[in-house]
Amino acid sequence: MEKKPMNTSELAKMIGALPKMSPVARARAARGLIDDAKRILSAVADEAVEEATRSLSYAKVAAELGVSEAAVNKAVSRHRKLARETQA
Repeated sequence: MEKKPMNTSELAKMIGALPKMSPVARARAARGLIDDAKRILSAVADEAVEEATRSLSYAKVAAELGVSEAAVNKAVSRHRKLARETQA
């Protein structure tokens, strides 16, 4: 069975539950959340970059983030692809 993708609210809830767990359960749960957290935070960052490009040029967003315009373009492309997949 495929695992349902977690969102930011669910991730926050899971992280908030960690201190209430036994040390072993907390370690196991925290390790299990690492990939979800990376995926979710990457998607949040890509969405923010795409939003920024609605009012600023790619060059300006890149300069403010300290990355290349190609990195901005890649973030926008990833966000748009994910948005299309989510709508399908």
